[in-house]
Amino acid sequence: MSEQNLNPVIRYLRQVIVYEAFMVVFASLMVYYARSSTAVFPLLFAIGGVMCICLMLYTVKEAVKGDIYHYPYGTGRLENLSSILDSTVLTVGAMIPFVQAIQNLVASEPHVVNMGWTSLLLLISCIGNLYQCRRGLRLYKLNGGPILSANYHGYHAGFVRDGCSFALIGICWYLEKGNPVFMSRLDSISTILLTFYSLYHFLPQIWINFRSLADFPTSEENQIKIMGILAKHFDRYEQLGMIYTTNKGKTEVLEVELAFKPGMSIDELVELENAIRQDFKAQFPDCVFRIIPLVHREEIPSSKA
Repeated sequence: MSEQNLNPVIRYLRQVIVYEAFMVVFASLMVYYARSSTAVFPLLFAIGGVMCICLMLYTVKEAVKGDIYHYPYGTGRLENLSSILDSTVLTVGAMIPFVQAIQNLVASEPHVVNMGWTSLLLLISCIGNLYQCRRGLRLYKLNGGPILSANYHGYHAGFVRDGCSFALIGICWYLEKGNPVFMSRLDSISTILLTFYSLYHFLPQIWINFRSLADFPTSEENQIKIMGILAKHFDRYEQLGMIYTTNKGKTEVLEVELAFKPGMSIDELVELENAIRQDFKAQFPDCVFRIIPLVHREEIPSSKA
């Protein structure tokens, strides 16, 4: 996510916090009147959304204070960390009504549920999630970044979850004429299905951002490929220094120290870097490569001169 793209993201996150805060208040009232496990989902997601999006906003605001164009390291990690926390809170939160729904299913007496209030909450939450989903997707296409990706997936899952639940409850309510035993069972089954759908969306987000956050060592097989490419161009540099490699998700990051003969021009250096980069791209399609030129000691001007 580039520096010039951060201000629209900050405005977006502030507006999302206001929306989620409203949903916390509204969903709390609906849960109180509905006594429904299904209605707990919008409430939990709204509470988790307020906390996590506040952290996301802090992350982006801290990033915009610095020069992330010249000092990019660390910014992406903060974004990944925020996305992991967001997805983790929502995943754990989804398990609370899931456990309650299982208990209600095995109980001998059905719990009293007002599915009318639940349906109203699901309808409003569905509309709100659709709106936020479309905004998040539009910004993600323009700016990219794990924060916007996590937000988009969260609201997309919320839209499908609440929309399907609203339709299912409405149809069953109409067919069964509001039978209390059936409504109780429907509430529990709907909650279980929503839990699995939420896990399907958020567990991959946790893993994807963890892979990007963690620095995994390059495999021995890839080390051999790297040495083979550098050996191919051995006649164009004088000495090979350190090879810095790491694996961030699917991206291979390669930084190679090379010493060159005195008098080598910048154009020749750029040409060599592009040639090595093309060879690396052939082996590692998603890679970042740069040369770190080593300076000969005799080329360093003396401070006494």
